[in-house]
Amino acid sequence: MSEAEKLFGEKNFNKKIYRPIFNGDRPKIINTPNLDGAFASLSTGAKTDWVSTFYELAHETVHLLDPVTGFTNYLEEGFAVMFSLDMLKIHLNDNQFPQCSFYQKAWQLVNRLDGYPFPDCNPYDAAKLIRYKFGSLGEVEISGMFEIFPRVPKDIIQKLCDECNFT
Repeated sequence: MSEAEKLFGEKNFNKKIYRPIFNGDRPKIINTPNLDGAFASLSTGAKTDWVSTFYELAHETVHLLDPVTGFTNYLEEGFAVMFSLDMLKIHLNDNQFPQCSFYQKAWQLVNRLDGYPFPDCNPYDAAKLIRYKFGSLGEVEISGMFEIFPRVPKDIIQKLCDECNFT
């Protein structure tokens, strides 16, 4: 979480983060019934595979910064993929590429924010700006995104704000 906060800004302190569990065939976050917090539910396969555990937990950590209910958007998913890939590279010297087509699309879209809104801005700087304006990556509004990124093509902004529904 501390590495995510360095890159994305502080987590929502109104939400408690609970210990992760291993449960199911794919990772996700689970909100508490009263929405006061959330926890990562990692795949059962990650229970015996350190690289999968590391990747999944890094990915879900981005969602835990400010958990939303339901599906989030391509923006948040893209940053979750970017962060998990970067953490694998930094800490495990492991170079991966997203296998899931949804994750590939999301990752490619957030990479389009490189150099915006100013030339030496990297995607993580852009994420901080977005979170400063909206509080959550998952609750951005198209009009506000246009204000922050007036030079990013409109179709990219629209796609980043679209729901990333895996079904």
